[in-house]
Amino acid sequence: MNEGPLASCPLTAALEIIGGKWQLIVLYALTQQPRRFNELQRLAPGVSHKVLTQTVRQLEARGLIEREVGSSAAPSVLYSLSEAGETVRPILAAMTAWGNELLAANLAAHQ
Repeated sequence: MNEGPLASCPLTAALEIIGGKWQLIVLYALTQQPRRFNELQRLAPGVSHKVLTQTVRQLEARGLIEREVGSSAAPSVLYSLSEAGETVRPILAAMTAWGNELLAANLAAHQ
């Protein structure tokens, strides 16, 4: 983390880990169920393969998601929330509820 007046700010610490656009999308998708890479890519239209790869690697390095490589003949990788990742679930639920309220208000304003 950076040094300076915001170095001890809890919001800065949290945003440094989950503040990216795609981190939240990936984490939200994984709160619903474990997913393969291609599923995550379909759920995040507009993200490039490279950026999604970087995102899941960052989240795995931070300990928020786990990567399980299947043992079948055709290699498959399944991503899921780790125990630490589960602690993000209430944050995502609150953000989802807030987002739903914003969408509903926007829809009502345009009717």
